[in-house]
Amino acid sequence: METLFTVLIAVQFAVIVLHDWLEIPGWTHGHQVQSVVGRAQLRLATLVNAVFPGTAVALALYYWRKPKPEAVIDYWAVYCAITALAAAIMWYLPYLFGCSQRRKQLYAKMYAGTRQILPARGDNPRPNLLHVCFHLLFAANLILIVSMRFA
Repeated sequence: METLFTVLIAVQFAVIVLHDWLEIPGWTHGHQVQSVVGRAQLRLATLVNAVFPGTAVALALYYWRKPKPEAVIDYWAVYCAITALAAAIMWYLPYLFGCSQRRKQLYAKMYAGTRQILPARGDNPRPNLLHVCFHLLFAANLILIVSMRFA
């Protein structure tokens, strides 16, 4: 379980840091996000967003196959819970309950042309397939760390 968590938290770090910068047709169109947000602001957001998962990965590598202080496990649990909650707030609340017209337009511009698997709910933004995969990864990490915490 420890090795799986270490690998998955490293993958989570990579996808959080890279996904808005990559061009993978149908999956992620970084140029669209960059045109909406702006390269300088996206660069700053990427640096800020890298701190907490980067710390989680550094701790996972440092404590791999070593006894882990409770504070480290608590950090991972809190980080994973906040990440899962943030994904729900950013994606599933607008998808299920709607959001401002401005937010709908921003999401439409940033994620136009990406694969969708969730059914449309009016004109509400919906997480594309790539984000759904990310959210499953976030949930898997949360489940793993909660299991490790209470094992």
